[in-house]
Amino acid sequence: MPQVTLSHRANISRLDTPYGVIRKRGAISVSAEWALMRIKDNNLMFVFEESDREEVLSTDEKTLKLLSRVMGENLADATSLSDLLLPKKKGVSKPKVSKPKKKPQTKKTTKE
Repeated sequence: MPQVTLSHRANISRLDTPYGVIRKRGAISVSAEWALMRIKDNNLMFVFEESDREEVLSTDEKTLKLLSRVMGENLADATSLSDLLLPKKKGVSKPKVSKPKKKPQTKKTTKE
């Protein structure tokens, strides 16, 4: 569930919600649907995590159209919304294979 706190520029000191009281000092968890409907509220600051992806991807088309207008973004589908709000998925990187170091060649010195 997304975390929400009051933003540093909030002109309120607390906000009662169905999920509890929001204050500047501590975050509370709210549903993604609740967060999305208030995403542009300057008093609130939201943090979405990877665990919210499934709920964000289930956003209906009507809500996507509304969010497109409110956010000023072209949200063609729920995937574009999740790409905007959620941290980028870390790609699977190939393990680095270290090349063996070349041994320095020793110079043979000949005495004449």
